[in-house]
Amino acid sequence: MALSVAASKRIFGDVWICMRCNCRNKGQKGKPPHKCRKCNSKKLRQRKKGKKKAAA
Repeated sequence: MALSVAASKRIFGDVWICMRCNCRNKGQKGKPPHKCRKCNSKKLRQRKKGKKKAAA
């Protein structure tokens, strides 16, 4: 089942993952947070979308 545009924006849009502790951090309208809320690291990446299934 495919996600709607609104759902995919909510799930993947402003979510950043810490490279050190894998914590999820919410950003504000496309801006990444300045640091991780758990370990205070500045190494953040944006959350990746899941892999799509191959058509059979």
